[in-house]
Amino acid sequence: MNKVKSFFSKYKKNFETGDVLKDNEKRANVFTSIAMIVFYIVILIAGVLSFAGIINFGINRSLDDSWNKMFRILMISGIFTLFIPALICLIFKGDKKWVKWFLMIFLIISFAVATGSISYSIVLMMMIPVILSTRYNYKNFTIFVTIITFIAFIIAICIGRYYLAKDIMNKDIDFESLSEYYDINSNELSNEIEEMNPYFNELDNSEYEVDFLVTVKQTILENMPNIIVYIIASLICIQVTKHGKRMIEKQKELSEEKTRTESELNIASQIQKNILPSKFPAFPEYTEFDIYASMTPAKEVGGDFYDMFLIDENHLAILIADVSGKGVPASLIMMTAKSLIKNTALSGNSAENVFNIVNRFLCDGNTSNHFITAWFGILDLKTGVIEYVNAGHNPPVIYSKKEDKYTFLKSNPNLILAIMDDTEYEKNEIALDIGDKILLYTDGVTEATSDKDELYGENRLLKFLNDHKEESVTDTIKGIKQDIDRFIGTAEQFDDITMLEVLLKEIKEG
Repeated sequence: MNKVKSFFSKYKKNFETGDVLKDNEKRANVFTSIAMIVFYIVILIAGVLSFAGIINFGINRSLDDSWNKMFRILMISGIFTLFIPALICLIFKGDKKWVKWFLMIFLIISFAVATGSISYSIVLMMMIPVILSTRYNYKNFTIFVTIITFIAFIIAICIGRYYLAKDIMNKDIDFESLSEYYDINSNELSNEIEEMNPYFNELDNSEYEVDFLVTVKQTILENMPNIIVYIIASLICIQVTKHGKRMIEKQKELSEEKTRTESELNIASQIQKNILPSKFPAFPEYTEFDIYASMTPAKEVGGDFYDMFLIDENHLAILIADVSGKGVPASLIMMTAKSLIKNTALSGNSAENVFNIVNRFLCDGNTSNHFITAWFGILDLKTGVIEYVNAGHNPPVIYSKKEDKYTFLKSNPNLILAIMDDTEYEKNEIALDIGDKILLYTDGVTEATSDKDELYGENRLLKFLNDHKEESVTDTIKGIKQDIDRFIGTAEQFDDITMLEVLLKEIKEG
């Protein structure tokens, strides 16, 4: 008993599609259902045109009658073998396990009836169910349809010829009247009847009996070229099915990989957002300054980063940097560099020593050859002096309250980080007065490109700042981003856009 169950269990598995083909099977069911409805509509149209004499499908009157007979049968039987089964499957939206079997069985019956009704084989009709079965991309199913279709069509042809021959032989043959009906001379008709002798056993000189087995044998022999074509075409369809399944499996793997990658990128993006200061006001207990920053990555994760933190109660550190490249590799380096810079600064190192130490760490094991441009400054809240180091980064923009305008802070930048481990960085200083601001940004701002292939540029940035110099640091940065968005139009953002601005509101006493 267990062996019997095991046998049927294995047999069933051979005809069950895996998860990879379930969605495809549903789509294939809908496709096949629609195809069956289209076939029926074509049959209706062709039948009407044939009955009206508008289109002649045969070369003589006899063949035209055969076609009309076929259309008459199909127009009636097609309602039950094509239209209704297809409609039922569409109602279920192809989402049932039995649908593909249901459709194929009725499709095979429909075309077998057509073939039998005209009493000779049409290879194209035989191939239609097999071709449609390849849409399921399941090898065993296509093989099953191929075999069942072949058997059904052989049986249909044999039955059709058997009853045609029997119909003729059960009547007194009046060659004169038949020749008038079929529009050929009586001698030609007589010869054609004589050629049909292989289907019959002669009993005497005037009577014939139809032999079904002889009919089958002769039918197969006469249709051998069609059978060979059918077998070759079916083998091709089976190979197409195998390749189709591999493609679907590959597509699923790629889809799963894409989903996994997107999930990982979303996690990385969230981690990146969490490590960048995003709560503003950042230091509400300090009235000496106001600060705001933002970073808009070009991809899910970016290589730009910024930071702001208090080294002690009198010193505020500000940082902006840009890692070469984009995506996950750049974001990993970004997180490493940000942590190194902050930890080194919190250890009490000066601005230049922070970069000296961090640069050596970044150079060690930099097999990916990524580099970092960065600007790091330490603002003394008691004096307003900023000591800073520029490692190949864009020059900041300084707003002078006294002069009431923004200008670029020009200085000789040092070498970028993570290139040479023996680089010695030099610091510079600038003194801010009350009401002065300093804006840091990455090249994603000035190199933003419009749909007309124009750069946003330093001049446009400077003009915007001077046109909005009375705005708060928050509104200034948000305004620049909106202006960039208007400028680039429909063009794609190709680089991260990062900005940070500090306003010195007062000098700390004590």
